[in-house]
Amino acid sequence: MPSLAEGQSRFIACLQKGPAHFPDNLFSESADRALLGLKAHANTVSHARLVALENAYPKLHEHMGHEPFHAVSRDYIEQDHILTCDMNNIASNFAEFLAKRGFSETEVDLARIEWAWIKSYHSTEAAALVLNDIATLDEASLLGLRVGAHPAMRLVNLTGALSPELAELGNETPDALLVARPEAEVLFHPLTQLEHDIAEKIANISTMGNLLASAIELGGEDTAMERLIKLIQAGVMIKI
Repeated sequence: MPSLAEGQSRFIACLQKGPAHFPDNLFSESADRALLGLKAHANTVSHARLVALENAYPKLHEHMGHEPFHAVSRDYIEQDHILTCDMNNIASNFAEFLAKRGFSETEVDLARIEWAWIKSYHSTEAAALVLNDIATLDEASLLGLRVGAHPAMRLVNLTGALSPELAELGNETPDALLVARPEAEVLFHPLTQLEHDIAEKIANISTMGNLLASAIELGGEDTAMERLIKLIQAGVMIKI
């Protein structure tokens, strides 16, 4: 009689790899009946994985169409490392998989954007820095204000044209997208490459003065503060 751990391993191997790995002497029913039950269970698990992908990427599903999306989804979930992945993280590498399969830059970007939305939505709660927090500060206090990146901030550099599923962002494709959730709603903000590069610095600076210096170094003094105000209004900084 196999141990519980051995039985579980054989059971899982059968679900993942098919009837060739059927666990003999594990079930009281006949092999045919037990295998029929395992097939039904495996189909249920496979369907749940497909549904998890569809729920994670609704815009990509609409962009690609039902059949093409589900065809590549089935290929994705049959990878060995995905078969052992929990449902919460099953969709995490979908964009990379699409890129390796030669899908368009627009489709890969859209997958990356939707995954960034999910990560932003599920990120830690934090109060975003707002303009009122700095409105009454003198210059020294403003430059010395300790700040950091909001946990919900995500940055996505774009490589192709925006999908029509993101038509609310306008007709022009930006260089990058900022994903932010300063309160309850996840929001997209189009960025220039310069604005993206400044936003990227937030995670590695300690004060507003350091961030301002980085903005001046990257894009000049004339518009540096204007760009920081745009980031503050997007809700991507916190006071430390």
